[in-house]
Amino acid sequence: MIEILIFLVMTLAPPCLASTLETEHSFKTSDRATLHYKNVGQGERALVFIPGWLMPAEVFKLQWRDLAEDHRLVVLDPRGQGRSQVQAKDMSAARRARDIHELVQHLKLSNYVLIGWSLGVMEMLETLTRHPMPGLQGLVLIDNSIGMGPAPLASGARRQRPMGREPFDRYVKEFSRAIFKRVPEDGLLQAVEQSARLLPPPVAWRLLDKPHARDYYRQAVLASSVPLWYAITPRYQAQAEELLQTRAAATVTIFDDAGHALFVDSAPAFNAGLRQFLSRLP
Repeated sequence: MIEILIFLVMTLAPPCLASTLETEHSFKTSDRATLHYKNVGQGERALVFIPGWLMPAEVFKLQWRDLAEDHRLVVLDPRGQGRSQVQAKDMSAARRARDIHELVQHLKLSNYVLIGWSLGVMEMLETLTRHPMPGLQGLVLIDNSIGMGPAPLASGARRQRPMGREPFDRYVKEFSRAIFKRVPEDGLLQAVEQSARLLPPPVAWRLLDKPHARDYYRQAVLASSVPLWYAITPRYQAQAEELLQTRAAATVTIFDDAGHALFVDSAPAFNAGLRQFLSRLP
């Protein structure tokens, strides 16, 4: 009876309601960690979003609200973030890259675009280097270094790494606010702050220890032949210029009036740019 009622509701619901349905899911990785992901909307092509350092899936809320009427969005909570298991046993870049690969395998995706922000950019490039990704149609790299041009200077706050619980919590609270140029609405800031405090400070900081030289990520970008969109703030303009000179099928958009979370601060412009990029894919 329950199955019949669900079928009737989905059948009788307006098309826009059915297409933007949000569902919560989890899967077990090969090392038995439980990872959460959100599935929103539907479509032949899946847009797989990977958040940045300590961030939850909710950070992409403005994307699934706008794009889910005609796209399927899959948004991962990486291990130790959001609703995923706080798994400190293996938090290496290689393991987190394998998580992305296993998510794609779990969903049996054969037509998808990978969209990574901040640390998610590095983890996606690690995934491409380590794992075959059949069905990948495009890459969207949001506001992080890709190993090209001169290296951007690290901030003083990033170099200081507070390890105690209280100073770390103060740091991530400031960090969570600093990634936005404008205070976001609908409880997004609270969700970001809550996720940022989940991991023990030493584990959280180790996520930022890059296991490779910069050229590793540059080569990963150059080795991939799928269309690529590099959406950045002005900090990465020099890297974007080299990208356009050396990588075929690459486009760049610079968001001048936005913080690090540019897809929140400039959501309408980012979403329009993403739609335009997707429209050019085969």
